[in-house]
Amino acid sequence: MDRVVVIDIGSNSIKATVFVVADRSEAARATESVRIFPVGVNDGIAADQLREATEAVRRLKDFALSHGAARMVVVGTAAMRESRGASQLVKAVQEVAGLRVNVLSGESEARVFARGVRSDPAYASYPDLLAFDLGGGSLEVVQLRGGAMLKARSLPLGSVRLTNGFLGGGHSPLSNLDIKSINNHVASMTNVLLRPTMAESHLVLGAGGAFSAIALHLEAVGEPIQGGRIPVLRIRGLRDRLCKLDVEERRKVPGIPADRADIMPAALVTLCTVAELCGAEAFHLTQHGVRHGILDVMLTEEGGLL
Repeated sequence: MDRVVVIDIGSNSIKATVFVVADRSEAARATESVRIFPVGVNDGIAADQLREATEAVRRLKDFALSHGAARMVVVGTAAMRESRGASQLVKAVQEVAGLRVNVLSGESEARVFARGVRSDPAYASYPDLLAFDLGGGSLEVVQLRGGAMLKARSLPLGSVRLTNGFLGGGHSPLSNLDIKSINNHVASMTNVLLRPTMAESHLVLGAGGAFSAIALHLEAVGEPIQGGRIPVLRIRGLRDRLCKLDVEERRKVPGIPADRADIMPAALVTLCTVAELCGAEAFHLTQHGVRHGILDVMLTEEGGLL
């Protein structure tokens, strides 16, 4: 077994990473922009979403095979554990792609994210890490001290969730009340985990599509990030700019992916809020997350899955 693939069915996209087992390096990665997070509490996965997600997994399987993957693991996160249609998607992926979907609990998602972060060689020398993984359905917060996992929480603060819950789909400019409402909601759910002095003793990391989109924007405007460091000042500036625009205007902002234009304001408000709560002046970008954590589970635990 020279190569394995981990496919992650997220709320806002479905991603695959092919790993070389010998050294755990990445051989290839691919993303399918398929959003399956339910709009309402009682909503399931619509028929077209179900079809698109299933076909996306099938294409990612073909992608993995073309890059020599001998074993495949598929995991589902917030959307899969909350949607009433999750069982239909699990069944469809099994029938169409021949793959079993392992739906992670919130706690398991946070813990595998922590394992993924700790595997990033760029930050291996830092004993104390505070890491955030902002997805479409949830926000994972982990605190690591050496080999110890002090905190690992999954919170219902994903960008798609907040956009649907507070911004009516995210098509219009945000009012001051919109921004304050999201800020207060995020703060109320994270302030028990964060202290204003944490950034003084921890390196603060960020993972997920929102951080990648910010990095793309900064590069597009001639301010590429240095040493993987995204200053919070730049995040605040982008927040203030995008919150004044409607969704079509946001799509014209350099570097902002068109499929994220609706959810970026909620994401940026969330990141500014948690940065303030932990005293961070910057987030250090990491590409290691849930998929890297799943790889660690596969290679180090008997049975190879959670």
